[in-house]
Amino acid sequence: MVSRLSDTTLRSDLKKGLRQFYFIAGNDSFLIDNCLRLISEAVGGETGRMDFCETDTETAEGQLTTYSFSNKLLIIDNFKASEFSGDRKSMYAELLADLPSTLTVAVVLFSDDPRFRIPKAAEVMAEMAQDPAIVSCLKKEREKLYPYIKRLAELSGAEISGEAASVLIDLCGDDLQLLSTQIEKLAAASGYGEIKEDTVRRMCPRTTEENVFSFVRAVERGQDRDAVRLLNEMLETETEPVRVLAAISGSFVNIARVKAAEAAGVSRERLEEDMGYRKGDRALGVAYSNSRRYSQEKIDRVILLLNDTDKKLKGGAADKRTILEQAMVRLALIVSGRS
Repeated sequence: MVSRLSDTTLRSDLKKGLRQFYFIAGNDSFLIDNCLRLISEAVGGETGRMDFCETDTETAEGQLTTYSFSNKLLIIDNFKASEFSGDRKSMYAELLADLPSTLTVAVVLFSDDPRFRIPKAAEVMAEMAQDPAIVSCLKKEREKLYPYIKRLAELSGAEISGEAASVLIDLCGDDLQLLSTQIEKLAAASGYGEIKEDTVRRMCPRTTEENVFSFVRAVERGQDRDAVRLLNEMLETETEPVRVLAAISGSFVNIARVKAAEAAGVSRERLEEDMGYRKGDRALGVAYSNSRRYSQEKIDRVILLLNDTDKKLKGGAADKRTILEQAMVRLALIVSGRS
């Protein structure tokens, strides 16, 4: 039977004893790395790595043979569910069925999909091993980030107030790796004392998501100069116009979904479940706040413009930045009612 753990329950599970197989999957690289660290410390031996997609049977067997004489952790990176079939599936089935008793295996699946779901292939692979566990490392909802932030501050030799932590989340989002990096910087700037709100605002970069929220507000209010400044900030942060457009489109797609849900009498909880949002998703909350400002005709025009722009950007056009800037001018005219 495959045990299911999370990044928060792994530590207590390890205290009961070391399993021979862990499948670590999620969309937060910081939590995945932390789980691997905990397992490595529990193994107390050397660590080796293999690439799931590139390792052949001969190489894998050679690795396992060298690991038969002392405690070791073998990390298999870059698992791809789409390639876990046929010969590769047979290869791992044979290897996992007869692991050396001294070897612990951790298979890693990282995805940058914010609505990540552990694939069935992970369960199939885990069932091939003895005493397996699947460990989920998923991005945290806003209210669950605070204990992590306070702990990261403590590890950096500082402390942080709830108000400063809230601003930090606004500016950096829910990426714990980015939050960890920023907290180390803030701790040093604060003399390893208290990290204050004004220090956070002065030193931390705004995420593309946060800039999108501000950009949409500026466009809605007809604040064209601010909108242009924010668009330039996003283009400097995300050098690919396609990615900037995707972030902007996401905000308006959320609004379109909210309007459709409200017209159909669907609750927010049901919408979150049906569309794969995390509970209390901040971006969806912003969409609920803004949806009243848009008629169905206006949001339809916005979505059509953004889709057309996406096609142009992906169609091989040379000057993608100009295409995006022109589209944002049209967006401002539609949203502000000037077109």
